[in-house]
Amino acid sequence: MKNKYFLIFCLSFLSSFSFLSCEQLDPPESNFSASQLSSISGITIQFNDISSNSPDKWLWTFEGGYPSSSTEENPIVTYYESGTFDVTLYTRNSDGDDETVKSNYINVGEFNNPTWTEIDITVNGVTKTIPIDGSVMFLNFDNSSMSYYAETSGLTAGNTQVGLLIYWDNTVDLTEYSSWNLIITSEFVFFNVTNYGFDDLNPFYVNYGTTEQSYDDIIIENDQVKKSTGYYYAYYGMEVRAYLYLNQSSWVSWIENSHFYLIDESNLAYDLYWSPVKGSSSLTEFKSIKNLKAKSVQQTGSK
Repeated sequence: MKNKYFLIFCLSFLSSFSFLSCEQLDPPESNFSASQLSSISGITIQFNDISSNSPDKWLWTFEGGYPSSSTEENPIVTYYESGTFDVTLYTRNSDGDDETVKSNYINVGEFNNPTWTEIDITVNGVTKTIPIDGSVMFLNFDNSSMSYYAETSGLTAGNTQVGLLIYWDNTVDLTEYSSWNLIITSEFVFFNVTNYGFDDLNPFYVNYGTTEQSYDDIIIENDQVKKSTGYYYAYYGMEVRAYLYLNQSSWVSWIENSHFYLIDESNLAYDLYWSPVKGSSSLTEFKSIKNLKAKSVQQTGSK
């Protein structure tokens, strides 16, 4: 009888051992997710492994990223240049391996500001300010189409609009270009004024006496410091006029084709000067495009 029970116990033990020894994992199925982290420069992304079947080894490859590869499970990567980039994840466990490639998964767009004022730009509900002669970048996951709205204008110290508000409203394809220069065509002109006179200037008119006449209640102090005004429609023969603050029966004027000459250049500005001795004068300025690899995009309109 003891031998019978011992045999049953041995068979039961061997059966259990056989079942355990046959149990195994399936090879992994590689997959990942990603989210953007806040960063001072570049676009920083947290990648997370969501592969099935418990991999214990990882090899990531990040086209255009820094670092360009990683063996961490959940690495952090920064992109310092615009473009569309692939991400590859290879995973492995004791029973096999797998690899997935997500083409054009990382889409970074760059916007450059060659204008005379800061530009506020919004992509995917996120708004950034592009400094003068600066740039900002935005990120799309797994989507190379990027829609944006941007605007700029002259501003007073109290953030009141001066002149026209210029805006861009567009959708771009990052597989064609990944960087854009937001330009303002020669349809518009920007003015700076330096007052060497004995009185402040106020108010300030552009295209005086025409249907496009603009009026800005700004004070241009007689402190010999260049003051930025705003963007205005550029018309041949246009007159810029500013009244003496303490003597509204007198004014200073600058007339196109006499004091300044319109030229066919984007991002055009004129520095206007006035003194009681030398009268009215001007200096022409326009900004050259610094990022020659970027595509130039002209304004959509003004308001």
